[in-house]
Amino acid sequence: MIIVRNKDISDRDLLSLAEVAYHSKLHPELIARFVSLGLLEPRKRYGTGELLFDSEAVLTAKKIWRLRQELGINYAGVGLVLDLLDRIEFLEREVERLKALLNSQACMDIS
Repeated sequence: MIIVRNKDISDRDLLSLAEVAYHSKLHPELIARFVSLGLLEPRKRYGTGELLFDSEAVLTAKKIWRLRQELGINYAGVGLVLDLLDRIEFLEREVERLKALLNSQACMDIS
């Protein structure tokens, strides 16, 4: 999975597994299953077993649930769909960056 994140997030900005479950309206055991399957990545893991997530984990958990329940996609398929969605998002950002670069070059050529 392609994940681009800000690396300067402190622990107080992170969510516990229970908080991710609460905000996504899913059972904590289901969130733990998503983690064990590699579909949901914790930001930090402590030796105590505590997992901390960034706020995007709530949206990802909801996506996983929706893909499973509404579209009937198995967990392997969900992983593939998430990877492809991440790739599409990355490529869309890259296209926008290149458009901006091209526009700035065009403006320089005109002057």
